[in-house]
Amino acid sequence: MSAHPFKTRFIDTTRGQCMFFLPGETGMHGFVCGAPTTDDKSFCDCHHKATHQPLKNGKISFFDLSAGSRDDDTDHEPDLTEVLQ
Repeated sequence: MSAHPFKTRFIDTTRGQCMFFLPGETGMHGFVCGAPTTDDKSFCDCHHKATHQPLKNGKISFFDLSAGSRDDDTDHEPDLTEVLQ
């Protein structure tokens, strides 16, 4: 049995079919998974999980470096490399 039983050419897909390009297949004439999808998603459940990773709890810290004196230079504004770590 094929690993992708619903394999379909991208150009022939319709709404409700998985649009995940199979390895080595790209472009309009490439093959996609073609498995049925739910809720008008572009990918089947398997490929949706593979392509949509949950966001990690990231934290962006902002330190107002312009408030303090830096080497007695009161006119200093931080650049992006000083703000983001």
